[in-house]
Amino acid sequence: MTDAAGRAMTAFRAVNRFLRAGDLDDGTLRDLTVAQLRILFRLRRVGPIGSGALAAELGVTLPTVTSVIDRLSAKRMVARSDDPSDRRRVIVQLTDEGREVIERIQQGRRARLTRVVEALDQPDQESLARALEVLAEVVDRLDAQPRDENTTGVTTQA
Repeated sequence: MTDAAGRAMTAFRAVNRFLRAGDLDDGTLRDLTVAQLRILFRLRRVGPIGSGALAAELGVTLPTVTSVIDRLSAKRMVARSDDPSDRRRVIVQLTDEGREVIERIQQGRRARLTRVVEALDQPDQESLARALEVLAEVVDRLDAQPRDENTTGVTTQA
């Protein structure tokens, strides 16, 4: 890794910590675990999805996803329904309550990010915008690849 890449990663982690730090401030999370948040955010991104496909998206086992979905369902954050084309499959989707929690988290993050960007002068805002546009292009390209091509082999928990 180059020195510039290391500095970029360190800076990215610091910004990410700042953006997420407020998540815990206002009780928005309602005692949600990291695993539960990962599933809620993924469901927001992909929409209704089968449990097996959700497990594959997250790189975890179906029993792990099922356990987390059980807890989210008990909190009325997600709803399950039978797949009309295959009753053996279960479709999971966000409820209005789940969407509201995610939106509150996102609003807080947007507010914190706005404060940071507005604190920069115009030339720094332009530099940041271009760097983030390049980063977003790379992320989109990597995200389009099959999962095993863009991971380092690290197993994550949902």
